[in-house]
Amino acid sequence: MAHRYLFFWRRNKSMKNLFFSVILLALTYAGAAQSSLHTDEVLGLAGKVADWQLANPGEKAQNTWEYGTFYSGLIDLYQVTREKKYLDAIVKMGEEINWELRPRPYDANVYAIGHALFELYEITGEKYMIDKLRHTMDMPLMRWLEPEVVFDGNKYWWEWWTWCDALFMAPPTYARGAKLLNRPEYLDYMVKMWKLTSDYLYSPEDSLYFRDDRFFKKREDTGVKIFWSRGNGWVIGGLCKVLEYLPEDHPERPFFEHQFVEMMTRVKDLQLESGGWPTSLLRTDDNKVIETSGTAFFCYGMAWGINHHLLSEKEFLPSVSSAWKLLESCVEEDGKLGYVQQVGDQPDEVSREDTEAYGTGALLMAGSELYKLLK
Repeated sequence: MAHRYLFFWRRNKSMKNLFFSVILLALTYAGAAQSSLHTDEVLGLAGKVADWQLANPGEKAQNTWEYGTFYSGLIDLYQVTREKKYLDAIVKMGEEINWELRPRPYDANVYAIGHALFELYEITGEKYMIDKLRHTMDMPLMRWLEPEVVFDGNKYWWEWWTWCDALFMAPPTYARGAKLLNRPEYLDYMVKMWKLTSDYLYSPEDSLYFRDDRFFKKREDTGVKIFWSRGNGWVIGGLCKVLEYLPEDHPERPFFEHQFVEMMTRVKDLQLESGGWPTSLLRTDDNKVIETSGTAFFCYGMAWGINHHLLSEKEFLPSVSSAWKLLESCVEEDGKLGYVQQVGDQPDEVSREDTEAYGTGALLMAGSELYKLLK
């Protein structure tokens, strides 16, 4: 009898096709139910937030690190939507700043704007867009002094990557420039500086970065260590963008991939029931805390990790979905993103009225990567 059924199964092609179609359909609906997110809704929210930020630029210069983060997210959004208004906005920004970085070539913060400028150059092929950027990037490579990553008490702390935020600002620009311009020395410099900072500020036992060395011994009133949410978000964002450009056969790629997976696994475990993360990551005792800049970076990192097969979709997609829904709830009707902790260097209070361009930029990165994942 079993042979007869087997013979029937092998011969009946229509039945097999129907069977596999049903299975595929079931898996598709299961995935949709698990994420309950849709591409149109994700891009719609990201576009609304981007449009609000463009219409409300604030008083800060467009080549500050705050706006460097925003334009990094905006170019990501353009890459998935191909909406010309976003590309035009980045070109307009470049013209306003005369394609110049701020005059502090040893400060990692000034290179945040380089993310968008290099992408713009690849799209347009216009060398004048990166000529001054390239010249500024060359200057740190010509220094004789050895880097000093001590932050506390260091008169020249901003000349080296002494704070974890720096790992988002400068490394992606150097990694992108190395690939785009065939300048391996940029990559050598980036790897050397990243590992110096990592060796000093990364806590292997916690799988998180201290913001800087002032926090090695500081503790919350509950006794837990202080790991700043957005500070670690900056690092996650930096890892994603560096790995985007780092050659697959680069000898240091396993180092970056390992740190990314290790951090993302730890961050996932610290996610609150609300879908977000507290400003101080180990303060999981307070589930009411909402902060969107760190949350957006973590959402971006998890979506990026799934898309690049470094993180399990089954394990991380629910966290991505939960984080995005929290971000969605923090966007006003006009597109303003709230609950963004203000400029600072450690965990602080935050309210719904608080917003900043870097929070918007992080949300745009998250939305762009989530769109790719859902699509």
